[in-house]
Amino acid sequence: MPYNKIEIPTPKELFIRQIEDQIISGRLAIGEKLPTERELETETGISKSVIHFALVDLERMGFVKIIPRQGIYVDDYARTGSFETLSEILRYNGGKLTVKMLTEITELRNAIEGGALIKLAASHSDEDICKLRATVDELRAIIDEDLSIFDLADIAKKFHYQICDLSGNDMFPLVMNAFAPLSNVVWQYCVRFWGVEKFVVHDENIICMIERGEGHEAQKYIEDIFAQYIEANKDYL
Repeated sequence: MPYNKIEIPTPKELFIRQIEDQIISGRLAIGEKLPTERELETETGISKSVIHFALVDLERMGFVKIIPRQGIYVDDYARTGSFETLSEILRYNGGKLTVKMLTEITELRNAIEGGALIKLAASHSDEDICKLRATVDELRAIIDEDLSIFDLADIAKKFHYQICDLSGNDMFPLVMNAFAPLSNVVWQYCVRFWGVEKFVVHDENIICMIERGEGHEAQKYIEDIFAQYIEANKDYL
């Protein structure tokens, strides 16, 4: 039996995780001042140079703000963070999304795909429709296959990423891809809830709306189906 390589965190990584956990949990409040690097060195037993570079990384991720000659303060990571920040929040939650996080990620995804649907419905080719139908056929072909939830989610999301790709706006697929590692969790939740068969039905309805030029209706449609999911599962997430 093969064994996975065991990675041992470095002192820098452990320090970063400790500060992140205190900030995300609320034990360190936004605007609160942290001890100086020298004080942190004394408290943690980690060298001042390691602490300095760890704080620089924390600032890059939006968790702290380093103000020269004034100190280090807890920053509002929801306003100053990045995708890396989201990844750390997900790690803190044990790989699970809170209802609030799930709702907000879904709203972001809906905004991007909704804009892509409006553009694609207004200006699509027969070839675009053929590509979308081929993707749905690929999804339909795996209905009875015994695939992992990860593989099912990966295939199910392909249709929605394709909409962004065919829209003609290169920023839509770029942003979707940038957040893929985090949104993959959402797709896994959704596949468990609807199943592949229901995904096929949703996708076919969306294609029909695109063909009829009903971009705004398609945008509303995806908002409604994801809202149904969140409402049905809010007590279990």
